[in-house]
Amino acid sequence: MHTIALYNNKGGVGKSTLTLFMADFLASLTVAGRLLRVLVIDLDAQGSSSTALLGDEKGRQARAADLSIGHLALQLAEGGRPALEPFLLLRPRSRSGHPPLPAITVLLPERESIFNFDANPLQSLTLLSHTLKPLLEQIFDIVLLDLPGNLDERHLLAINGLVMSDSIVIPMEPTRLAIHALPETLRMIRYAQGKNRRGTPTLLGIVLNRTDRRSRQFHLHVPEMVQFLEQTGTPCFANCLPNAPELANATDDTLAFTSLKDRYGGYYPHVKKVVKELFDRWQQAPLG
Repeated sequence: MHTIALYNNKGGVGKSTLTLFMADFLASLTVAGRLLRVLVIDLDAQGSSSTALLGDEKGRQARAADLSIGHLALQLAEGGRPALEPFLLLRPRSRSGHPPLPAITVLLPERESIFNFDANPLQSLTLLSHTLKPLLEQIFDIVLLDLPGNLDERHLLAINGLVMSDSIVIPMEPTRLAIHALPETLRMIRYAQGKNRRGTPTLLGIVLNRTDRRSRQFHLHVPEMVQFLEQTGTPCFANCLPNAPELANATDDTLAFTSLKDRYGGYYPHVKKVVKELFDRWQQAPLG
């Protein structure tokens, strides 16, 4: 099993969007004769990626029944060994369409339980690594963690997610504000690495989102970004996601998509290339 965190300390750069895209395409890949088994752990209290996958009503029902990653983490922190199955919510495979939307499992967030977990300053930062990760390794091939922005040392559950990760992908836009947020993003990654004796998570790279290579903003700010990446040894994906309303619509849980090509339309090849590059980088990364 390999765990990949989607993280940028700046909000609004597409972490949840890219989590959905990667989950859709990775779960459609056949490796060693079977489809990859993919889990999305949504650690952002807004719940954007989990809502896009499960829909709003299913999420409300699960939160009302205390079936969230926050509630699960609180039980684990208290020494409990709860059954995982009730917490694992399924986005089923679509019955039609080519290629069909694949089956994806989700652990969704709930705001109050996350706050309650974070309220204990003595909470272990390796709790999920030591208790949850070994259980997930028996079920899944890849776990994607959608992390919140504005992260600091007080956000103990989200940092648990970083420490639990084998690799990190940083979604960002080629804007001046996004570039200025990168140092704090890298600082928090180094902080997580310092809490993990395995020397992980490793950084798979930056994925540019909502990118128009012809725009004035791209030509104005990308040289600054490239210089920063070279100075810090931070890799960047060769492929990027374009700025397209059709891709923004792909996360709308009220739209009834029947297949991957239906969801992503004419931008299906763009997303496929990004996820293929992720898969290749994942294969070369240290195993969890």
